[in-house]
Amino acid sequence: MKKSYTINIPVGLFWKVIVPSAVILCIAGGAVGIFIVDKLVMPGIVHNDRQIVTVPDLANKEWEKARQQLFDVGLRLQIGSRQYDEKIKRDNVISQQPAAGEKVKKGRLVVAVVSKGSEVGAVPDVRKLPERKAVLELRKEGFIIGKKKRDFSDSLEKDMVIQVSPAPGSLVSKEMPVDLVISDGVKPTHADVPNLIGESLLDAKKKIEDSGLELGKIDYKNNTTLSPGTVVSQSVPPGSSVALKSAINVVVSVTN
Repeated sequence: MKKSYTINIPVGLFWKVIVPSAVILCIAGGAVGIFIVDKLVMPGIVHNDRQIVTVPDLANKEWEKARQQLFDVGLRLQIGSRQYDEKIKRDNVISQQPAAGEKVKKGRLVVAVVSKGSEVGAVPDVRKLPERKAVLELRKEGFIIGKKKRDFSDSLEKDMVIQVSPAPGSLVSKEMPVDLVISDGVKPTHADVPNLIGESLLDAKKKIEDSGLELGKIDYKNNTTLSPGTVVSQSVPPGSSVALKSAINVVVSVTN
């Protein structure tokens, strides 16, 4: 037969010595565990992007160069707003947040206010330039493009700038739009007659006017094959070349 053994521990000893000792050992073990994790384990798994860096000074630097400078130390640039400034050159940084010299974690955004340059400027002379180049030049100087109008020109090729308003050299606020007149080339003397057959009278009139011609006499004729109000025939065959402002007569279908 197996013998059983029983250990008798006095109640006072259990509560006064054994239990407190066990609690102390648990607390000590937890503290040692935290120390090991904090000092030995965590440094090996902390990513570099959590390193602390010093924010560089971006004041009065061109914003693209400022962005590169931030990138080089692990930070990112965000343009918060653009403001007019009489002293800071256009596209240069006016202010930043966080401020230069502050300690921040890598990967943080640095928000910058960028200069729009002086609010008042002289309108550049973009006459005789291609439309696209003229627009780029105006925007480069901080001006807003306003209305564009097209007109014929005997001296400038198609898509060249004929006129600028306000006039070139004028000192104006850059909030004032600059309007342009764009060349459609030499004004033609003749136009091709469009095909009007089957068109409604309203659409036929628009086609005629868009071609530089005029709607002439309108006659009406009974026709069962076309809807009422549809052009049945025209006085000049489609594709014919005629002088500008020539009148084109049409016959329109009706039903009895």
